Amino acid sequence: MKRTLIVLACLSIFAGALFAQTKKTDSEWSAPRAVREIDDDEFEAEKTQTLTIVPENQHVVDKNAKVKIEYNPLYDELRIYYETLYVTYDKGEAMNTVMAVMEDFMKEHSYFHYRYLAKDREHYFKDDRGQRKAEYISYIKLSR
Repeated sequence: MKRTLIVLACLSIFAGALFAQTKKTDSEWSAPRAVREIDDDEFEAEKTQTLTIVPENQHVVDKNAKVKIEYNPLYDELRIYYETLYVTYDKGEAMNTVMAVMEDFMKEHSYFHYRYLAKDREHYFKDDRGQRKAEYISYIKLSR
């Protein structure tokens, strides 16, 4: 019994050594990098930052309303903010506006599917001037 275990262990070590790959040296890995003209640090910094976008066509019916998009290209995530005065706030209008803005964004950036990462939230607050405001926030994941 012990002999068979020793023989199997030796065969597995021999098979592992037979199919093992050799390690590439640094010079072999660095050759393709010399061809690249894009600086990796710049690319990573641009890719990981969150972009704040104010869409041209905001699809708002309320003249006091504003729409803002925060886009994270690394994770393909959107946060859409719909903000208006508390007195003129209508949840149905906010939902329709967010959907229209999201569909425009998806067409511009060639996304085809979306899903919600969290339930839509409503936030009520007072601004610097003491006006009561309402904000509708939607958190969305896009996919191609």
